[in-house]
Parts: sequence; structure tokens; C-alpha cells
Amino acid sequence: MPVKPVDLNKLRSAHANLYETVVAISKRARQIHEEERYELEEKLLPYKEMIRNPASESESDRIFPEQIAISLEFEVREKASHKAVAEYLKEKYNYTLEKSVETKPVQPDDEDETDGD
Repeated sequence: MPVKPVDLNKLRSAHANLYETVVAISKRARQIHEEERYELEEKLLPYKEMIRNPASESESDRIFPEQIAISLEFEVREKASHKAVAEYLKEKYNYTLEKSVETKPVQPDDEDETDGD
């Protein structure tokens, strides 16, 4: 598997924090991977049914050439991480961070307390 180096300055161009950019790209890569996995499972479903419920005994041991072709098609596709980086560099998506609201802890005032005297 070849390694594709990524220019970090290009990644840093839209947002100052490189770590946040990498996290956003990895989340997008995970989404792409899930979509592709769902598509593969959908295409292979008829063959799984044939293997689970064979019409004859010879069909249970049979290897379907169509199944192999589908698997090979998905094997040669560009990897999800490479797609996510390319999409980010082409500005097909962007990310925004939610600012967390900082709350100050409530500290009781000692002067307000009374003994009940």
C-alpha cells in the first residue's frame, strides 16, 4: 500500500489548529468508510442468503464469481482516508467547533451564613 504524504501547511490553511483539522478529516473518513461498507454489504447480501440457505448441497460449497468481482471492485477503490483529505483540500466540507460554555463554580459566602443565634 503506497503512502501518500500530505502537506500540513495546506491542512493548516483554513484553520489554525492542525489537530482539530485532522480530527475533522478522520471523522469524515469514518463516514465515507461506513457508507462504502453498507454498500458492499448490500451488494453481497444475495450471495450470503444463497450460502446460508443452499438449494442443494453443492451450492453451499460453491464460490460465486460475481461475489469475488464485487469484493475486488471494493478492494481497488481509493481508501476512505485519502478521499476525506482530498475532499477537505477541495473545500467540499468544512467544520466548525462548538464553543463550550464555561461556568464558574458557585462558592458560598462565609458572611451570609448564620449560626441561628
